[in-house]
Amino acid sequence: MALFICLVLAVIAGGVSLSSWRKKWAIDDTPTSTCRGVFVGRNEVVGRSAPLYEPLRTPFTQTPAVWFSWELEQYKKQGDDHSWVTIEKRSTCAPFWIVDDTGRVLIRPRRAEMGADQSLQERLDGGFAPPYSRWQLRQWVLVGEDVTERQLSLADASFHEPPQQRSGLFDFKQDTGSPISALSGRNRVTERMIPVDAPLYLFGTARPRVDGPGLEFTGDDEHLLVTTKSEAQVAKSAGLAAGGLGLVCLVLSAIFAGGISNTITDEIKWGWVVGVVVAELAILLLLVLQRNYNRQVEVKEQAAKAWSLIDVSLQRRAELIPKLVAVVEGYGSHERQVQELVAQLRAVPAPPTSGQGLPDDATITGAEAADRGQRAAARSAVAVAEAYPDLKASEVYLDLQHRYTDAEEAVASARRFYNDAIEVLRNRRAQFPGNLFARFVRVPSWQLFEADEAAAYVPPVAIAPQAAPAPAVDGPTAPPSSPPSS
Repeated sequence: MALFICLVLAVIAGGVSLSSWRKKWAIDDTPTSTCRGVFVGRNEVVGRSAPLYEPLRTPFTQTPAVWFSWELEQYKKQGDDHSWVTIEKRSTCAPFWIVDDTGRVLIRPRRAEMGADQSLQERLDGGFAPPYSRWQLRQWVLVGEDVTERQLSLADASFHEPPQQRSGLFDFKQDTGSPISALSGRNRVTERMIPVDAPLYLFGTARPRVDGPGLEFTGDDEHLLVTTKSEAQVAKSAGLAAGGLGLVCLVLSAIFAGGISNTITDEIKWGWVVGVVVAELAILLLLVLQRNYNRQVEVKEQAAKAWSLIDVSLQRRAELIPKLVAVVEGYGSHERQVQELVAQLRAVPAPPTSGQGLPDDATITGAEAADRGQRAAARSAVAVAEAYPDLKASEVYLDLQHRYTDAEEAVASARRFYNDAIEVLRNRRAQFPGNLFARFVRVPSWQLFEADEAAAYVPPVAIAPQAAPAPAVDGPTAPPSSPPSS
């Protein structure tokens, strides 16, 4: 039985180790996007936290936050075994923003992996006696949710249960109506949170929002990681976990091989032990080689996706040029400045079409020329508009300028992602064992898409989801101040 348990633990440790390696490699290989440059699919974003509505208030420290969780534990002892056992644990699913200088993206944290800070862990005794019941703390996590999240939360029947209090010694129902500080036994609470304006690192899959324009990250689709740690810290933690669990797997496998040999032959066959360890290392080497090839293919696909975004954005700007020419000509076509601008706009080279996949050197050079021409034309149009107040105030002109700047920022975001992906691919091919697969992952051009940074662009305020009504948190031993409603 002991050998069987050893084998099971070795398999589990090996599986989790491989999963941790994949996580680290995915984080290392995914270029960082701005909020403005997020696209449908896997993204990595660095920014800061911001509330969707009003900041949430954590129940025990009353700290303004965008996300929090609380956990109630009881100390239990059975013979020589004693540990803290979780009685109840809840977390808010209220959406919030990740923001940076380019914009913001919505995060729905339900079922996401949240790397939050621990803000409190206290024993429930005379020195710390919060007046809240378990029922009230359940309602607290509903505050700040929008209609979509509220419907999902209320599918949990425990939110509909009325508060209950024990009526006597032989009443064994859960006491959810009394203050948690009055519960019997040794208890403690732990509070974790992501404060407002905290640095965030996000790794996950973006999808179109169902409640408005734009994209969102949600833990319902695929693995979503949101943490206050940096990218380097997350990758390091995953690497340490992978290495440590891999070592545990090797040790347990060696113990299993030695035990099996002793059971069959009445002595430990060290050849069996060495054979099992060597076989596992060989399998690990094959997996590493396969993964390194797959990593290069995945990064190449990411670069191709980024280039397609550049292509689309350049075409969008090119389509706006004739409209901009027509508007400017309508406001003084006889003026020399206007005539020069019209000639400049018409001379802007058309962006090249690269088709599917990555571009070659000629395509990148043509795209750079088109990008420079479009930028220069836009700057000239702004300069001319300064001399024509009517043109400057025209709704049509303002709309064109807005759409032009929007497309310009889209080009800049996609360009940064494309260049980062090419740099990652270069690094992977220059290192062992990635250089073994260089001939199998062909790239038409290693040239970066060079251009000046796009002018700062602040997009219109995103449409926030409709807020759900705040839950009632009054009841037995109501909190002295209710959490802010949305």
